[in-house]
Amino acid sequence: MKITAHCLVKNEENFVWFAINSILDQVDEILIWDTGSIDKTVKIIKSIKSPKIKFSEVGEANPKRISQLRQEMIDQSDADWLMILDGDEIWYDNQINNLKIKIQNSSYDLVVNKVLMCVGDTFHFQDESVGKYKIADRRGHYNIRFIKNKPDLHVTGVYPQEAYVDSLGIKLQNYQKEKMLFFDQPYLHLSHLKRSSLDNKKFKYEIGRHFPLDYYYPEVFFRINAPPHHFLWKTIGMEFKIKSYALKPLRSIKRIVYK
Repeated sequence: MKITAHCLVKNEENFVWFAINSILDQVDEILIWDTGSIDKTVKIIKSIKSPKIKFSEVGEANPKRISQLRQEMIDQSDADWLMILDGDEIWYDNQINNLKIKIQNSSYDLVVNKVLMCVGDTFHFQDESVGKYKIADRRGHYNIRFIKNKPDLHVTGVYPQEAYVDSLGIKLQNYQKEKMLFFDQPYLHLSHLKRSSLDNKKFKYEIGRHFPLDYYYPEVFFRINAPPHHFLWKTIGMEFKIKSYALKPLRSIKRIVYK
């Protein structure tokens, strides 16, 4: 069973090395397309030497173009399964290998993955009640990250509302539950942290729940050949806490309105 990962990136210098290396040994191929990074992202990706990586610089991409790029990635992939990887998503060793056992020769069409969303720093994460994604009968921090590669699979819509659909236009998240594997071993998503020295648009001021003292972080954080990453263990300060508490009422209202 062949798995090809699709990874669109832009200004992901802080975490992209860890994202790529966390899955590199577990997939057969990774298409990494950069959409105009001006930080060290491209240099970091090129420093990872592996024949599995197919890297391209595709230039600036507006929301419509991002959806088109995702379609082009599908068109260039002959794998049995496709994996969607963001440049700030960190997986555990053997996590994908364990998942392979469950989907190989199965009737599943997609895998819904559990997510731990870090907020503030790598020691805190968002409460499950904050998660807004609803797939089948589950609501919380979930993402579709593995899709069976079928001839009729295509992408519609405009980023960030694009969707993977079949020939009938049915979104994968609307498939019958029997076609979905809910894989509850979570990966780590660092989207709300500072992903680059140049682009912090998604950085979120919010006080989350503290990880247990014995929480086991992804193994890739501790590899001997990892680049300097002191920023991974930088804790939130008083300024962050003050801003977070000041913004809390507005954030609560927004979550009620957009629930």
